[in-house]
Amino acid sequence: MIKTENLSHLYSEGTPFQTTAIEDINIHIPKGDYVGVIGHTGSGKSTLIAHFNAILKPTSGKIFIDGQDLWSADKKTRIQTRFDVGLVFQYPEHQLFEETVYKDISFGPKNMGLPEYEIHKRVDKALDFVGLDRALLDKSPFDLSGGQKRRVAIAGVMALEPKVLILDEPAAGLDPRGRDEILSRIRDYHRETKSTVLLVSHSMEDVSRNANSILVMNKGRCVMHDSVPAVFERAEDLVGMGLDVPKITRVFISLREKGYPVSPNVYTVEQGKDELMKLLRKGGEAND
Repeated sequence: MIKTENLSHLYSEGTPFQTTAIEDINIHIPKGDYVGVIGHTGSGKSTLIAHFNAILKPTSGKIFIDGQDLWSADKKTRIQTRFDVGLVFQYPEHQLFEETVYKDISFGPKNMGLPEYEIHKRVDKALDFVGLDRALLDKSPFDLSGGQKRRVAIAGVMALEPKVLILDEPAAGLDPRGRDEILSRIRDYHRETKSTVLLVSHSMEDVSRNANSILVMNKGRCVMHDSVPAVFERAEDLVGMGLDVPKITRVFISLREKGYPVSPNVYTVEQGKDELMKLLRKGGEAND
């Protein structure tokens, strides 16, 4: 679905302030995958995803969406890409602007030139995906709670029915319950639509619980891109980069360092239980 070849981007190119944001990115994301994109602030995550719906033009390299070279295509193709690749920015509720919830969610489908019945159907479906009550449709989005505003903004992108849904830190600033609810809704959306989903996050814990694969960015480069288990086989490397690996992973890395014969590549409680049961069967002692 998404492929890049030697993708690089410079900010302020040719000036004393020139900065390399991403460099030599070569990735392939298949249709229907759920990818967690992880990395520190400044690692290049947001710059990378901004290329996927043509917000940014590569300084060098190529990007293909569904087999189409995005920047060798005509302008109409790039405009269509912005509908096919839906991007939910961090704190998307700041982008709400319409008089009612219905108008905000329907804004994108209207700009696609869809008939009214199709727009209404898409708004209705998007409400179900994000778990909002239809009684809110005639209310001003600015009268809603913070969590409800976030859902309205996400619903507006889901109503486009994009082939690819990209969410940049969709749970940022929410309390634990709100974060789990949003991430659960996105997981259900992926399962029901079979679309490609990219979840950008600082939290390896959120990514490990939701994604099928993980793309790790560090200093503008893609340093890992593999299945969740394969990435966690390099858990110590992730910790070495200072990434926020799950607490359960840190526990088992610590046990390993203390000499206990356990795997350091544990990222779920269930895996942790299995490792501890193995340890107990062996006598539960550290190696000399």
